[in-house]
Amino acid sequence: MGDDALIRKDAPLIRPKFPFRLLSTGILCLGVFLASAWFARPGGGIDCNRLAPLTVLATIAAFLMSICFRQMGQHKERAQRVFLLVCLLVAAVTLFSDFRYVRRYRGICDQVQRMQRGR
Repeated sequence: MGDDALIRKDAPLIRPKFPFRLLSTGILCLGVFLASAWFARPGGGIDCNRLAPLTVLATIAAFLMSICFRQMGQHKERAQRVFLLVCLLVAAVTLFSDFRYVRRYRGICDQVQRMQRGR
């Protein structure tokens, strides 16, 4: 019994097929997650200029979640659905973390802006 008994040379290689739409959704989810992590990274102080980009990234993450739900209805293979579920979880984590960051620092930044306008 050699290697030929385990793997037939004429057997087709079966791999899950990932259409371009699935891969582009995954790339976008990962890109939004990385951009969000970049803007929410800890720094020396509170940078109020980060709140607007994080709000936009949270909106994009919500949009990507809706795309994942829509694609789950179109793709029936298990591997594709698992991939979409992972994309959905990444987008949900992005949305949740961006919301928490913006909500935590919005009051402080609004107060600083009111103090600057009062001068």
